[in-house]
Amino acid sequence: MTTRDTQPAPDLTTTAEHLLYLLAAHGIEYLFLNPGTDSAPLQEAYYSLQKGGVPAPTVLISTFESVSLAAAHAYWKLSGRPQAVFVHVDAGTQNLGAMVHNVMRDRAGVVVIAGKTPYGEKAGILRPSGGRSSAIHWQQDVPDQAGVVRGYAKWAQEIVRPDMLDRAVGRAVQVAASAPAGLSYLTVSRDVLMDPPCLQESRVFGYPVAALPAPHPAMVTRIAGALAKATTPVLVTSRLGRTAEGFAAAERLADLAGLPVTGRLEGGPLNLSTRHPMNVRDPAKATAAISAADVILIVDSDVPWLPSTVSIRPDAQVFLVDVDPVKASMPLWAYPVDIAVQADGAVTVTAVADELSAVAAADPAVARRLAERVSRLRGQATVPQRLPAAGPLTAEAVMLALNEVIGADDIVVEEAVTNAPVIAQTLERTQAGTLVGSAAAGLGWALGGALGVKLARPGHRVIAVTGDGSFLFGVPTSALMMAAEWGTPFLTVILNNRGYRASRLPVFSLFPDGLSAQRADAVGTRFNHAPDYPALAAACHAHGARAENAEDIVAVLRRAIAAVDAGQPAIVECVIDQG
Repeated sequence: MTTRDTQPAPDLTTTAEHLLYLLAAHGIEYLFLNPGTDSAPLQEAYYSLQKGGVPAPTVLISTFESVSLAAAHAYWKLSGRPQAVFVHVDAGTQNLGAMVHNVMRDRAGVVVIAGKTPYGEKAGILRPSGGRSSAIHWQQDVPDQAGVVRGYAKWAQEIVRPDMLDRAVGRAVQVAASAPAGLSYLTVSRDVLMDPPCLQESRVFGYPVAALPAPHPAMVTRIAGALAKATTPVLVTSRLGRTAEGFAAAERLADLAGLPVTGRLEGGPLNLSTRHPMNVRDPAKATAAISAADVILIVDSDVPWLPSTVSIRPDAQVFLVDVDPVKASMPLWAYPVDIAVQADGAVTVTAVADELSAVAAADPAVARRLAERVSRLRGQATVPQRLPAAGPLTAEAVMLALNEVIGADDIVVEEAVTNAPVIAQTLERTQAGTLVGSAAAGLGWALGGALGVKLARPGHRVIAVTGDGSFLFGVPTSALMMAAEWGTPFLTVILNNRGYRASRLPVFSLFPDGLSAQRADAVGTRFNHAPDYPALAAACHAHGARAENAEDIVAVLRRAIAAVDAGQPAIVECVIDQG
């Protein structure tokens, strides 16, 4: 096998060896492996390549598939490079669960490789055939295995011949990584994996990741002109801060235009320092800013506001910048947009800032208007809160305690659901990439996400903040075991409000005079026999602790962080008083 610049690849003896070699050649650093009878050729191939000094992805054991997919998703968020997850046929694919939804909604590049029931039934004459040898090889032979993920995957392909392997792997990585990024789903049976490889025509070049589109200059001019004339503009963004370039672009435009910035309804990354005066952290103030805006610039956001709480002005100009502005995967997405621009958000916001700067330099009236807006907003900056000295523990107190004990470059993985607004208003994060979330609705992401973040940023401390319901969705025994196996320790802070508060509050809201509201309870939402979380931690080789009072939380967190710094995963259960 040759490329335009390299020497031929080493001799390979099976298609499984060729597959691992191709994954590495296309930049896949990790293969998260949940093994089964179908993965045997890959497992043997890994040692064969290792013995021969042939590059292959690092294989990490996976004890539950959804945790590994969350890890691969998080790795993409911080690196922009897709990783691979191997799962066992149809059942393993189903165990990916809601994390498939999260990958689609957050536009994360991931390659999932699933085994396929072998085609052959008899043993080979000259060599093992890889044919069917167990009852499950009939039970897992389903009509449409890819149908499990078809509504969520960006691309799917079965590898049925060794001579198509290079094209299938090249396309899988190319499609997964090209915007809008998504999930590529490959299937391959073990009898194909055991076939001799086809190396004569195989190649790894010629599968470029598509360059992101740049905005049309006329659209840049139009957005900058609207901002120059605006009285009460606002920037709404969910994902602009995913990259350092996007974070810097948001800050520059906010500083230049006196532009309030909001938009973490979807639980995405930090888009602007929490200490920046233009960062609108209070949900009520964000709602008011959008409702009062005469120019609304939406960048990389699927849910810029809730129409049930926001009524935009009839004369408001609404601009949308997104690599997927039409959002065809959301059938009833119908926000009132005047101008939609299909382009990279960071590039577009930078271009708008350049244009607006030029307009202000040429027009003193514009410069004066922008300066007045900046001055007004800077005067509204809030004073950081202080941790209460004593009393019952609250979600606010936990966040204030975290402000005291974590560093500026520590990375917080957030999945707090009903307490997400508390995090948005209270937790201090000032650097790009130091607050991440799934930006999607599939619960149970935070633990696997923390694993992926730690892999992508091994030199950084990682803290997952999650509700008790989301913690249990995250398959904690698997996640903690994998953290120990992989050497990727992180701290989990559980905001324990004794159940599914996110499913309780809508009952009270829709039936304010109902029996549930009168009882301050809703059936099916309370945990009366929850696990002993510190004991669960101990069973999984992790440090475990519980805090119930504000006066104890800082010391408890410091001990947990010391354990993580020493290489041990840790859990701190924070018992908070919430309805």
